[in-house]
Amino acid sequence: MNEPYIVLLAPSAAECELKKSRFIAHLQPVSSEAEAQDFVNSIKKQYYDARHNCYAYIIGKNADTVKYSDDGEPSQTAGLPMFNVLKESGIRNACVVVTRYFGGTLLGAGPLARMYADAVKLAVAEARIGVMQYGIEFRIETDYSDGEKIRRLVEKETGVELVDITYGAGQSFLLRTGFDEFERLSAAVTSLTAGRAQISKKKESYFLTEQ
Repeated sequence: MNEPYIVLLAPSAAECELKKSRFIAHLQPVSSEAEAQDFVNSIKKQYYDARHNCYAYIIGKNADTVKYSDDGEPSQTAGLPMFNVLKESGIRNACVVVTRYFGGTLLGAGPLARMYADAVKLAVAEARIGVMQYGIEFRIETDYSDGEKIRRLVEKETGVELVDITYGAGQSFLLRTGFDEFERLSAAVTSLTAGRAQISKKKESYFLTEQ
């Protein structure tokens, strides 16, 4: 099934603290495991003086590639809680690194796991995300007399992406949208132009819509 899925659009960061231990989360869009590892290494280099730089990442629509690391923390107190937050958020193609600066007081396994999870939750709350939706790319071709009416109609439609407008003998609109939206918009354009506009399907694929 070509179900929609959530992706990260831009980096975000957050920080929380318990008993003077600082937990600094950095969330980054990634498209491959190599990109994820590069990001982890860059954070480790930036925070070279920190005791721990734990990480988790999920890549692919179906979480095809996943990995997490405690980076020296007690087993399952860092990487796994971080991974679970990322997984439950539904976000894909994302890597999160939580840097910990030890505050001098041992926290215990439970509080430690909660702090790593909370740091990721805060970063996710700050994140800008989008939805990869499976739909159709199509073109509307019309003369100049109908072009402005079509443009205004498209701008009012939510979930329709106007990819490009080209000008020649007439106007040509390249658009992407979901299948239901395509049927509705096609009917509206046909009615608006009394059938003068030509609508042609180009391809079916995933495309990004920002939330």
